[in-house]
Amino acid sequence: MTTNPQPGGTSALDDLRAAYHEQLTRLAAERDAARRQARRAQAQADVARADLASLKSRVGELLNAAARHLPDLPPVEGPDTPELLAAQEAGALPAAPRGPAPDPPAETGGGAEGRRARAA
Repeated sequence: MTTNPQPGGTSALDDLRAAYHEQLTRLAAERDAARRQARRAQAQADVARADLASLKSRVGELLNAAARHLPDLPPVEGPDTPELLAAQEAGALPAAPRGPAPDPPAETGGGAEGRRARAA
């Protein structure tokens, strides 16, 4: 291997430098692609955690609503998991109501109870 340039050609050292530079460029591109992929995966994980917290909250709401209509079913407390609280603080979820859910509005005059009350 010679380090002196040959007439009309490149030296072996120049060839090694070029190969080294090419490898560094390729590795930097792979590193950048891996970082982008990691950021995408983190964002997807954040969305999945927020979705899970939202689903848990909704299941709790539905169980509490069912408990109001089924006397044998005890009311369920909503999960105050760190994921749910973080998602609510980030604005990804609406704030869950604290305390019991309000009763549905009473029907006025259209149902069977209203007809019985008017008939009496």
